[in-house]
Amino acid sequence: MTTTPVSSSPAAGQADRADRTDETERVDRAERFVRELAALKIPDPAAARAALWLRLGGLLMLAGLVLGGLAFPLAHATDSPLGQGDALALGLGGVAAAVVGGALFLRYSLTGFLRFWLARQSFDLDRLGERLTAPAPALAPAPAHEGEPRHGVTRTDPAPR
Repeated sequence: MTTTPVSSSPAAGQADRADRTDETERVDRAERFVRELAALKIPDPAAARAALWLRLGGLLMLAGLVLGGLAFPLAHATDSPLGQGDALALGLGGVAAAVVGGALFLRYSLTGFLRFWLARQSFDLDRLGERLTAPAPALAPAPAHEGEPRHGVTRTDPAPR
């Protein structure tokens, strides 16, 4: 004996189809987003060169802090103006290295984030444009409540004067 599945209602079948359509639409949108990103030729945020500059910036910041920290005791350990001058030069070099390293680190750490943000913003604006240019669905007039005559006027019309 064979049994056939019986749907509880026709609306349940329509809801299943709508869910599958929404899921398919989301997958299609995601695939289109990936294709558009590839067409824009945006370099990979995890590229080796960018990671190298990011690490170099972090190392320069660390080296600058170490040099600045070493220059202070060197300058105070001697009474010789020549030795203090050398320590001051070492300290200023450390400060310069820390500033350059901070700039490199900030630039390459923000680049990856802003690149993704720009691509996401472009995708969202494209979706908004598609949604705004799509034809609007026809609105049916609201049903009249019992005892309230409509005379063909919908709820969105202004009150007659």
